[in-house]
Amino acid sequence: MDPKRSWKDVPQEERWQYFKDYYLVKTLIAVCVLIVAVILIRDIVTPEPVYALQIGVYDTSLSEEEKTELAHAIQKQLHVYDEVGIDDAYTSLNDSDLMRIVSLSESGDLDLIIAPREVFTFLAGYGYFKDLEASCSDTFLHENGDRLVICKGLAVSEDGLLAENAEGNGEPYAAGITAEGTLFEPYMHGMKDPVIGVIYESEHLPYFEALAQ
Repeated sequence: MDPKRSWKDVPQEERWQYFKDYYLVKTLIAVCVLIVAVILIRDIVTPEPVYALQIGVYDTSLSEEEKTELAHAIQKQLHVYDEVGIDDAYTSLNDSDLMRIVSLSESGDLDLIIAPREVFTFLAGYGYFKDLEASCSDTFLHENGDRLVICKGLAVSEDGLLAENAEGNGEPYAAGITAEGTLFEPYMHGMKDPVIGVIYESEHLPYFEALAQ
């Protein structure tokens, strides 16, 4: 077929073959370019969500409906409208989650972790959490002192550097608080003795205090 022929000059029965021969590839390329352009424009004009809190949950699974329900309950208790992120993909069977905590903490994308006490104690040994006794208000400590979870942290040698086998061999500190009685408890399906801790780099300690009631 002559590629210079106009569409109207091509017989009806030959048009599909004519299109495949001369226009199909160009059309597919154009569609791909358009899709990429739409995605780029969407990413540029759509702002990143602003989070009031971002929470990591270990060793349990929440449905999307439960995540939405819990997020709304947190927003209501904190009197905030910004989104609440709940990530239940953390598992004690995946060592790479330890580095994920470090990465997200440094970028300000993780505030709280909820984990079974045994797992939480292990995480606290890496120094991931704020010392609640040193950080929280006197009122909070007075009302919740009996719920504090004391764990050993990182061991530091006399020269100020981490000692050998430092994780979990340091001074005890109040790394978390039991989740019992909080709005989190009903969603921690089968989690044994859940504990909540505040990531060391988080700037949302007051929110934690409000949610721990």
